[in-house]
Amino acid sequence: MIERDEYPLRPASWEEGQQTAPARIPYQNHSTTSHEAARLMAPKVSALELEILNFFAECALASGEGLTDDELIIAFGTQSARPRRIFLTHIGKLHDSGATRKTRSGRRAVVWSLA
Repeated sequence: MIERDEYPLRPASWEEGQQTAPARIPYQNHSTTSHEAARLMAPKVSALELEILNFFAECALASGEGLTDDELIIAFGTQSARPRRIFLTHIGKLHDSGATRKTRSGRRAVVWSLA
């Protein structure tokens, strides 16, 4: 289990009256609903990132394999898991394993794993 002090969490802050999402939370610039979703996610982002990182660690222990974005979305039940995986990749916690697997739609997708 990865603990909070081992993980570079970013502060979840959203100033009162702020109309747009902080830069650290992905959102579609042209979409007011995307801004709203990012604003509502702000306090939870760091916890979700940690959950995703620990899920990858559990998968690695269980099977030695990683996850596609599609599998990650299924496991967490939210499309928000993919932007969190992208962030975790950006900071070097996850990486492209070099493998691919088919998604529900039959397309091949990158298998991501712990770095």
